[in-house]
Amino acid sequence: MVNLELYKIFVTVANEQNLTRASEKLNLTQPAVTKHIKNLENILQVKLLIRSNHGIILTNQGQALYKDIKDATNLLTNIETKYYKTRDINLGIHSTIINKIFSKCLSEYYKKNPTSKINTINHENEQMLLELKNKELDIIFSKKISTRGENKNIQFIKLGKWNEVLIANENSKWKNKKVTLEDIKNVTIYMPKRSSETPRNFFHSIDCKYEDFKDIKHMTYTTIIEVVKNTNGIGLVTKEFVSEEIIKNDLCILDTEFTIRPIEFGIYINKDNKFEDLKKFIQIIKNTLANN
Repeated sequence: MVNLELYKIFVTVANEQNLTRASEKLNLTQPAVTKHIKNLENILQVKLLIRSNHGIILTNQGQALYKDIKDATNLLTNIETKYYKTRDINLGIHSTIINKIFSKCLSEYYKKNPTSKINTINHENEQMLLELKNKELDIIFSKKISTRGENKNIQFIKLGKWNEVLIANENSKWKNKKVTLEDIKNVTIYMPKRSSETPRNFFHSIDCKYEDFKDIKHMTYTTIIEVVKNTNGIGLVTKEFVSEEIIKNDLCILDTEFTIRPIEFGIYINKDNKFEDLKKFIQIIKNTLANN
């Protein structure tokens, strides 16, 4: 018995006549689409299509199958759409990212899908990855997680890069100075908790250890911003998270002799857990962030 999903994938490929376009429409990776078509060919014991420089060419057997199943497949798709009930999306995301970056994505999704529901979960990165693997989470939006172990079902989709910077208040003695590593090793630095990606990226970028610094204090982003505004300390933050404060001249970005590398951000998904509402959500995330 052929899985009906294989027929749907085949019809989409035949309609698009291009694996890249078909994979985008199906929200699958191109290798996954190729594998599904191969599985269908193995089950039916026929060659259905040939790849060429100009796209996809259906064989005679492929054309015959397409003619036989396209109407039925479209009918099934329409029936699913008609009777389909939405299901909740469980999103793993840190509260700072929701407040500073992601709220527009949620707003856009709810505008187009008012009956849907997104549950947000804020756990340690490693815990969220485990929950994604176990399908307790459907998607994670975060910085790229450096401690992630290998799992063939977990896919990271890069959406861009954020910039990690050191900040101080507008009256700080560090404002118009070229700051060196030796300078910051001997002052108080406020940064997110040690297990988060910002400190990890920072120490890796400057090739230093945690113990090389005299006074590091860990706080939430909100607290870091407020403390730095009112003290002579320095904060380690993601630039895009403090853009409003920079524009208002409440904070300034320090000029450093060393470079802190940008850090990738994006979404993690379980490739075995793709349902229609999740596909829509992923596309809205991509579109919204691309337009910002």
